[in-house]
Amino acid sequence: MVESFGDERPDGKFARRLGLVGATNIGLGAMLGGGIYVISGTAAGMVGPAIVIAYLATGLLTIFTAINYAELACSIPKQGGGYTFAADTFGGSLGFLTGWFLFIGNVVACGLYALAVAHTFAFFIVGATSSTVGMIAIIIIFVTFITNLISIRGVSGVLGVLNIAQSFILFGFVFIGLFFIQPANLTPFIPDFVGIPQFMTAVSFIYISFVGFELITTASEEIKEPARNIPRAIILTLVIATVVYMGAALVLVGATNYTNIAESNTPIADVYAIMMGPVAGYIGLAGMAASNYAALNATFLATARVAYSMGRDRYFPSILDKVHPRLRTPIPALITTLILVSIFAFPGDVSLVASLSDFGYLVGLSIVNASVIVLHRKGLSVPGTFKEPYFPLIPILGVISCLVLVPSLHFETLVLGGILTVIGFAVYGMYGGRKNRKHLAEINGTP
Repeated sequence: MVESFGDERPDGKFARRLGLVGATNIGLGAMLGGGIYVISGTAAGMVGPAIVIAYLATGLLTIFTAINYAELACSIPKQGGGYTFAADTFGGSLGFLTGWFLFIGNVVACGLYALAVAHTFAFFIVGATSSTVGMIAIIIIFVTFITNLISIRGVSGVLGVLNIAQSFILFGFVFIGLFFIQPANLTPFIPDFVGIPQFMTAVSFIYISFVGFELITTASEEIKEPARNIPRAIILTLVIATVVYMGAALVLVGATNYTNIAESNTPIADVYAIMMGPVAGYIGLAGMAASNYAALNATFLATARVAYSMGRDRYFPSILDKVHPRLRTPIPALITTLILVSIFAFPGDVSLVASLSDFGYLVGLSIVNASVIVLHRKGLSVPGTFKEPYFPLIPILGVISCLVLVPSLHFETLVLGGILTVIGFAVYGMYGGRKNRKHLAEINGTP
């Protein structure tokens, strides 16, 4: 099965143009973005210096989902990522709901990253308001749409350049910052007000920073040798990002008291300025812009692929199942993504956007983790490709690691998430289920 994948698809749709580096760029482009540059200050305000442990704990919790994704991607190397995995194993309402929640998570995450870039530009505009930030975000989203419209190779190239630029800035922040750490700022390392509930709230809040590896699998049909490159890219992405997050978090709370960045949307830039002056702060802003634009590009790409896949399966309008014959990009899905992301970005509430995205990801990924069990039961796991150890322990731990974080999200997020869940069931009942069954019947030649 694996050997049948060439560089060009026989159906004339997607082409396999991304190797291990390109696939890893997609993952890192999403992970080394909004999390550490934007919401880490708010997270530090929740648990103080213990934010370093929170990043480690989130990385350890995420490893179960990453391993499950690696096997699923090898056995079902198709566009759509987690949605496709659930659709091909569970099918029906669970398949639809997985796509629905991951689609929501991706759309809202794109809004977060666009707002983060917009904040860096608005910093230089005298008298900038939330409306100004929103308008800048819309322009940035449109530029991202054009980049994704042209070619996935172009997206990967943009991500490669941005990752190099922001990596120098972020790694420089960690290396230089180690010399500015003051032990007094790290004492007590776990403040008295931090208990297990508070700690779990911080972990659930920063979870959005660890979803980048999932985006790699949404472009499975565009990655060379998927059975070899996708698992490697997933593990590389998660390990690199977790180490960087922990180092950056240590500097954030070690170079200054965590209360100084607790309400900041630009914590890296702020601490850069504290350590080395205003010019260094501007460098931090540049890194923030580069990293979040990389994250926006990667997540925008993934969102369009989920929309395409759900259109392909007739859970969304069939027009989304269209790929331009020359550009090899899903233009209707990209346009849909452009519109929805713009809607979420314009209001400009960074914390709410991040938390709502977490809700979508956590619920969707819990179903994806469970789909590995069904994959084995149905005999869909492809021999000779990556296989996770200790089955079914890791899928079970993957489900638990996601669901245990949902109650820790803010009440407002849970309410909005509940509303979106009801809307999802309504879409499935009124449109998705009927269209999907008819489409499958046509494919299988049954009445």
